[in-house]
Amino acid sequence: MPTIELTLRDDQGHIIDRRSLKRYPLDWKSRSFHDIEGAVENFKRNALPDIEADLLEAAQAALIQDKKKI
Repeated sequence: MPTIELTLRDDQGHIIDRRSLKRYPLDWKSRSFHDIEGAVENFKRNALPDIEADLLEAAQAALIQDKKKI
C-alpha cells in the first residue's frame, strides 16, 4: 500500500512539532481512477487538519517566545 510521509520544517530546517513526522497510507483496492481519487480525498481530509494544527501550534509557540523576550 502506498504511503505519503510528511515532515514540516521551519525556515532553518528544524522539524515543527512532534506530530510533524506523520505517515498517511493511501488505501485503494483496484487502483482504478475512482479508488485513487477516493484515496487522495481521504488523505486530504486526514492530513490537512493535522498540518494546520501543527502550523498554528508553532506560531503560538513562537509568539509566546517573542513575548517572553520583551
